[in-house]
Amino acid sequence: MDVDRLTDWLERYFAAWRSNDGGDVAELFSADATYSYGPFREAAIGRDAIVERWVGGGEPADFTYRYEALAIVADRGIAHWAVGFADPSSSGSRVEMDGILVLTFDEAGLCTEHLEWYATRQVEAPAS
Repeated sequence: MDVDRLTDWLERYFAAWRSNDGGDVAELFSADATYSYGPFREAAIGRDAIVERWVGGGEPADFTYRYEALAIVADRGIAHWAVGFADPSSSGSRVEMDGILVLTFDEAGLCTEHLEWYATRQVEAPAS
């Protein structure tokens, strides 16, 4: 893994988040990948389970993102990320998430282990 490959993967990751397209999501992960949503939530195991859980949330409206690759260690990449999107359950508010990813990749550049820690808050959407 190197910074260019990690940056490319992260761009595709956030594009898949925006599109919520199962094919886009599947292209990111190995068949036997593990996707952990934090230390106290059940992980999705296997590409099919990852895709199913991912697309179940629906396409986010007014999606924004940013990230910074922090480190590369052998086959692992570490990044800081933040996203925002319209809150689907509350008109006039947004969800903001900020977190850390620790990602392990195989030789083909597919993610085999996805570990994330994040915080979420709901904020009033800015006036248009």
